[in-house]
Amino acid sequence: MTQADRLACLHLSRTGGPPFNGSVGYVNDGIAPLMRARGWSVRPFALPRPRQRLAQESLVPLGMARAFVDPGDGATPLLAIHDDAGMAIRTPSRAWARHHLVLYHGLAYSPGAWLGNEAIDVHCANSPYLARTLRSLFATPDWRRRRLLDPRALARVVDVPMPVPCVSNPSGNPGFSMGASLPAEVHRALDAGVLLGHAMQPGKQDLLATVGVMYGLNDLARRANGRRAMLAISEQSLPPQRRAAVDGLLAGTGMTCADLFLPLPHLHQKAVFELFRAARFGLAYNHFPEPFGFYVLESVHAGCPVYTNGVGNNRFLLPPGHGIAVLETERMVPDAGGQVSPAAFLPVANAIMEGVRDPEAIAAACGRGRRYIDARWSPAEFERGFIGAVERALEPPPPPVDFDSLQVRLGPLVRGFDAASGVVRCDYANRVLSREAIGLVQSLVGQVAAALDGAEMHRIESEHRLFEEGILALQSAGEGGEA
Repeated sequence: MTQADRLACLHLSRTGGPPFNGSVGYVNDGIAPLMRARGWSVRPFALPRPRQRLAQESLVPLGMARAFVDPGDGATPLLAIHDDAGMAIRTPSRAWARHHLVLYHGLAYSPGAWLGNEAIDVHCANSPYLARTLRSLFATPDWRRRRLLDPRALARVVDVPMPVPCVSNPSGNPGFSMGASLPAEVHRALDAGVLLGHAMQPGKQDLLATVGVMYGLNDLARRANGRRAMLAISEQSLPPQRRAAVDGLLAGTGMTCADLFLPLPHLHQKAVFELFRAARFGLAYNHFPEPFGFYVLESVHAGCPVYTNGVGNNRFLLPPGHGIAVLETERMVPDAGGQVSPAAFLPVANAIMEGVRDPEAIAAACGRGRRYIDARWSPAEFERGFIGAVERALEPPPPPVDFDSLQVRLGPLVRGFDAASGVVRCDYANRVLSREAIGLVQSLVGQVAAALDGAEMHRIESEHRLFEEGILALQSAGEGGEA
């Protein structure tokens, strides 16, 4: 293959170099130089600017149509590389590129462009957790016809270790320059002896759980030494209506939202790392199922432990004793009325206080985490993994997976299943199963699809939606449950 044949067209979102547009932009901006260094010609897609003043390109995509019909030199790309949001630019098709690779930073964008699209040669996930989730989607069963949504895609899923910026820049990458410096109120809180934590991911928090943890932590801290505990949180997570809702939750306790939370603007990355070094703990009691988890890793790398319900990939990032504590029980799941007892979160508050009392143990755990992060998510590991995915995209496709060879397992989105109560903690949605559904889950897990009657399984699924809601999934026999 000559260099002229090695043309890659990039359809990637949030690109443009420093100031990086979040972790997605940081990763995407590394792809073109990585490909060029391996001898590829690279054609990044850029939407033409309308020549007419006040042109309505967002409503009538004439510029997009022109870019599709006239790609410049007219050469057909050997490979098109997309990310999940980038597939909104152009759907993968053999009509305009010979091979297609999709890098998934998450699954929120353009599902109609990749679910069942046979033109995609490699589905490249940003974590083993996301890879397992993709496989479970492609293995969505049609029990009556004994077929899968996409048996070819099931064999084409890989995962690649992401390049975590703090591996190269332990105090924060200067390329993430958008945002404010650490506000003076943080320093004032520290000078006043406040026990400070952080949860700066905008809009991702499960506010009920976060309030429960902070309420219990304040009670413990005040009884221990009279200190206050506060959480630095993105101001986007606490608009006025949510502050009022928190005040309502705390009514009669003697506390208010302002006593628990310190809302901050978006910070540039060096300021975020300054906050990590000042804080004694991080909270990631979130409702958002994190596909990878840059923020949590960055906190541990800076020496600040993180306590989490483990939603998404957070529960798989680091081994136990490496700076991330996954603490969640069935009692933390809201009841039918959406209520949770504040006492459910006391174990989290107790764990945080234990860490505060033993800083040497916390420093040792975060040190182990830092070494693990440096070894696993370096730029060199990303290059090795991504180039491997590119090479696989050019190879002949593997045979499709046979329906009858798959086994029923708890789905990769399930964080926990308590057979006594029927509570399922799931990244798709928590659920309380009926006694009949509990028995079905227990009897089906481990069964091979070949041994299950299609008509009966269709009836069970129609009534209980165990596969539809991510509680059960079909998996290859050799696919494990750990990242």
